Amino acid sequence: RVDCHPQPGASREVCEAKGCVWCSTTVANVPWCFYPADGPHGYTVKDVPQKTAQGWRVTLIKRGSISLFGNDISPIVMDVEFHTKDRLRFKIYDPNNKRFEVPLNIESSSNVSFEPNYDVEFINDTALQFRVIRKKTRTVLWETTLGGLIFSNQYIQLMTSVPSTSIYGFGEHEHPSFKHDMNYVRYGMFSRDQSPVVMLQALSNLYGVHPFYMCIEKDFNAHGVLLLNSNAQDVTLSPSPSLTFRTIGGILDFYMFLGPTPENVIQQYTEAIGRPFMPPYWSLGFQLSRWGYNSIDVLEKTVERLRQYDIPHDVQYGDIDYMERQLDFTYDKANFAGLPEYIKKLKNDGMHYVIILDPFLTKDEPQGTYRPYELGQELGIWINNSDGITPAVGKAWPPGDSVYPDYTNPKTAEWWIQMCMEFKNILDYDGIWIDMNEPSNFQNGQQPGCEENHLNYPPYVPGKYISFY
Repeated sequence: RVDCHPQPGASREVCEAKGCVWCSTTVANVPWCFYPADGPHGYTVKDVPQKTAQGWRVTLIKRGSISLFGNDISPIVMDVEFHTKDRLRFKIYDPNNKRFEVPLNIESSSNVSFEPNYDVEFINDTALQFRVIRKKTRTVLWETTLGGLIFSNQYIQLMTSVPSTSIYGFGEHEHPSFKHDMNYVRYGMFSRDQSPVVMLQALSNLYGVHPFYMCIEKDFNAHGVLLLNSNAQDVTLSPSPSLTFRTIGGILDFYMFLGPTPENVIQQYTEAIGRPFMPPYWSLGFQLSRWGYNSIDVLEKTVERLRQYDIPHDVQYGDIDYMERQLDFTYDKANFAGLPEYIKKLKNDGMHYVIILDPFLTKDEPQGTYRPYELGQELGIWINNSDGITPAVGKAWPPGDSVYPDYTNPKTAEWWIQMCMEFKNILDYDGIWIDMNEPSNFQNGQQPGCEENHLNYPPYVPGKYISFY
């Protein structure tokens, strides 16, 4: 069963009005309202698939007039691109209107003569079916009926069958095991400052968004799939086994990695999105951090106790306690008097020091007293409200209200580098701990409230525990 009413408030009348089937059940998590096998939903092929320089292109048109959330888009296009012998891309988008796409350029191989380790199939039945098959074993890695596809302005949905129930990945969430439960479990993905609270909000989404999974096939080959989409989204894992992807914006942009070992999958994945950075050697040492040192005396005594008991200690952290009233690019000259000198002493002893910085600044300090905010205000680097002019105001650690740097603005990068360099002349730190950059806001929305529009209040809110603040 693929849920035809993923939002709360389902009823028989509403369900059947959408052309779906209503069947109650006592089995936990199973949807009561679901798509019929032969329903009037989704898309069908307009023309035969067209060969392109990298693969295939198919134009799809909507079947029928029933819509789940309105504003369905038709026609849409599906491009299938053979990137490398072990990487395949398939992308579904609106050919007539530009929609947001993650600005990550994943280039295909310059070698146009490679022999792929996969086959793709289009089967034009009542609705078009699309399959990806591993050549060597003929295992069907991906099988989707585009009759179940929904592509509207603020709701996009696609369901695919997968070859086994051994699904790993997706994130970040609370879940009881690395191998996921496939019993109609829905995981939301949206960056928020939600710390793990075991059992209180089981399955809730946490800090980051990683819409990537790995599947271990029944013969122990492995493949991975990335959905390159940064809008709020969720995925439902069903026992058939299948996956249902839902997102409220952008496009469907999938990349498949053929492995065939789990290690190969991750190598191919990071080749596409970028390798992890090479950490400095010292950062691999023993590190100590906590919130609540409160004074330099406590910090010094803590470091000394580790030495007294001969506990390895290579890196010491400073949480927001070291700041003056939690203001970025400051330190508390009363409770942490002598901190610059103490950091130099630690470094002379062969240690390293890491400071914390939070990506929000108070806007309410007296004029002429807080340079980081005033320079940012002069450069116009804050995230703005829906009017595109007025800075969005929230509440975080610093006194007063906070504004948030827009790190997509090139001027923000210049401001950030300048502030960090100036502060390094005061505290000779070795690294920066970036915290609460989801971004975090202690209030429900910005002040004086989010503007009533379709972007702030979408027709569907993905995931059971996503909150837009």
